[in-house]
Amino acid sequence: MPLLNLCSNLTSLVKLSIYAVKELTCFPDEMLRNNVSLQNLTVSGCREFRNLPQSLYNLHSLKSLQIHFCPNFSSFPVPSGENYLTSLQTLELWDCDGLASLPSGMLEHCRSLGFFMVSCCNNLISLPLHVWEMPSLFYLGLSDCPKFISIPAGGLHRLTRLRVLEIGPFPEMVDFEAFQLIFNGIQQLLSLRNLAVTGLGHWNSVPYQFMQLSSLIHIHICDFGIEALPHRLDNLISLETLHLVRCKRLQHLDFSDAMPKLRFVDIRDCPLLESLSDGLGNLVSLEELDLFNCEKLEHLPSRNAMRHLTKLQSLKIKGCPKLEESCNNRSGPNS
Repeated sequence: MPLLNLCSNLTSLVKLSIYAVKELTCFPDEMLRNNVSLQNLTVSGCREFRNLPQSLYNLHSLKSLQIHFCPNFSSFPVPSGENYLTSLQTLELWDCDGLASLPSGMLEHCRSLGFFMVSCCNNLISLPLHVWEMPSLFYLGLSDCPKFISIPAGGLHRLTRLRVLEIGPFPEMVDFEAFQLIFNGIQQLLSLRNLAVTGLGHWNSVPYQFMQLSSLIHIHICDFGIEALPHRLDNLISLETLHLVRCKRLQHLDFSDAMPKLRFVDIRDCPLLESLSDGLGNLVSLEELDLFNCEKLEHLPSRNAMRHLTKLQSLKIKGCPKLEESCNNRSGPNS
């Protein structure tokens, strides 16, 4: 009621942000119906907030809709008639555990939607199929939704403006072959620059399509069961940043295939990694190397290989006890 009293007589409201109102369960329908000029709507930290009213679709000027940390939020209204969110450019949904799906027609007419992120929605099962065919999307993030099973078997090749893709992990019931189908045609996305993928620990390879992304600049590979770097990594001729995180079976890193632009390598939480090969010296543009929490890592490349890294500015090592021990044993006056 305080919200209704405050906002129902307003007609020029452009931005509405509501944070941590514990008792808020929903918006009065009148509040949105009267504010047709609203462009930005954010609800965050309202733990009892459950749904949005039908008048949401009266907001023809709405550009940004963000719902964060509302664990009981469970539904959007189903669009009816000719009212749609035709101006929507940004949609963010974080920590909405009550949400299982979006209405099939909710985003169908969102021709300007460029930024779409869904993260940490523990009961989300599916998204409308046309999400995977929206040519205006430049950022698509679908992460940490452990029940999501609506895999787009047709691939992502229709997302022709996509620049950033963050995806995974998926439930254990999703097999690697089905997961790999998502990336069919991804090499056609010439604008894709940033790829972050989280897999499952028993998947012993990454999708082969990744090796076809010659325009990719940043790649983040997390929670895969790979034992070594993928073959043909040298096809990523534009790559500047490589992150390998929580690859629990990773044992060897061989950079024998040169990547001429790679500037930053980050390897962390890979407990079986034992050594870095002398191929690291092929990374002639490398400026920073981070090695964190690799308990079995014992050897860096040879001194001769390291001398080839003439642009290296930063070497960070933490949580690698065997490497520390090895360095201490070699730190004598003649080493």
